[in-house]
Amino acid sequence: MCIVLTCVCGCAVTGQTHAVAATRQRPAPQRVFWAWCWSAPAAGDKNLYPMIWIRHADYATPATVVAETQNMPRGKVALFFWNGAASLLSRPVDGCRTLAGKPTRYSSPWIRRGADELGRRFTSFFQRYKAAGGRLNYLVLDYEAGITCWQISPANAKAIQADPRFAGLKERLGFSNMQSIFEAGVQRRMWNLLAGRRVATALNRAFYRPARVYFPRVGGSNFGGEAMLGPHLAPDVNGHYQPEDCIFGTAQSPAFYGTIGQLAGDVKGGAVYGHSSFAALRYEMIYLQAVERSSHKPVIPWIGYPEFVHTPHAAGYYRELVYQLALRGVDRFLYWNPRAWRKNQKYMATARSDRRLNHYLTVLNTKLGPTPGPAERTGRVNWSSGLLVAGRKTFAGNILYRVTVPPGTTTIVAGPTGRRINTGGKCGVWVSSPADQPLTFRVSH
Repeated sequence: MCIVLTCVCGCAVTGQTHAVAATRQRPAPQRVFWAWCWSAPAAGDKNLYPMIWIRHADYATPATVVAETQNMPRGKVALFFWNGAASLLSRPVDGCRTLAGKPTRYSSPWIRRGADELGRRFTSFFQRYKAAGGRLNYLVLDYEAGITCWQISPANAKAIQADPRFAGLKERLGFSNMQSIFEAGVQRRMWNLLAGRRVATALNRAFYRPARVYFPRVGGSNFGGEAMLGPHLAPDVNGHYQPEDCIFGTAQSPAFYGTIGQLAGDVKGGAVYGHSSFAALRYEMIYLQAVERSSHKPVIPWIGYPEFVHTPHAAGYYRELVYQLALRGVDRFLYWNPRAWRKNQKYMATARSDRRLNHYLTVLNTKLGPTPGPAERTGRVNWSSGLLVAGRKTFAGNILYRVTVPPGTTTIVAGPTGRRINTGGKCGVWVSSPADQPLTFRVSH
């Protein structure tokens, strides 16, 4: 049986009804760096673990889900609720109302009762899942619907403004004309910020709070759930500076897929930014920097598979993305690796894709050891940064750096000693120093 999935890149893909049945029987290894996978990895990819997919039919039979998780290593059980909140914004109990109090077909920002209805359903599921011997370490959502200006119609905005409850809402927004959200400006930004907060709050009520009743230490995140506030704003891939505060669960989950949209045509750092693989990675590090400075909650990002991006040097900079994220403090990843669903379909994730990511994670576990320290300060990334430098203290106590360079860079210089380092034509190099002798880096001219 097949279904159509709306995947984490926004496209439609088809997958099997259950992505994986866990078959591993081994104790949890001492590995800091690993990833939960959208599609089942091979047993030999020991840094990759499957997300266990939960669909509507599974709510009635939690014991079958327990069976899938039975052989998963300790600390690695992640449940992925596929389409679990599909009705969140369409439940009549929370729709917009007329002045006379009659329900309409339009979505509203008042979604608490619908969230509580869903919460009762998932409370029952988690209760029965726990009673059947279930374990749960992480809750994964890919909920991308919403009520921002990009997701509702002018008619829907009109219905929100006409709702009797809008009188209290407009005081929080600071404006009363909902049609203004469809034009660039502060009204758009304020509405989208509020809309994201409302949906994240509803998702927490529907999923995370019920899960925590039975699994008090459970973590969780939603695709794109993050904070981007105050002076730390970075643009989205289309160049919009939109504040966000829509964290679900315990972690932030921005997506780093190596692509840039309309932002490529904007002037940044004194020039048109472009969409090269190095430019995309630099932008993603600017975005990560903004997210980390906006909230103290950890970052567990989504990353794609190596073949997703087709620009020159993309494969090399995919490797650099994994290394840069890890040395900037990321330990766990959410890996989007959808398999091809049509014959001869190109550029989809394969077993080879998984092996590559698994290898990069093995390198990190080997170089940083079982208990690495926090990320080191290596300077702010800006639009004209010629190098991307990340550093993290290793288990042995020294500082490990990853220096990522633009194509064609042959030599970098490490300060303060002036040591010259040949890149060997690669996109990045490893450099190490004693903990009390931090380094700086520049391109050799």
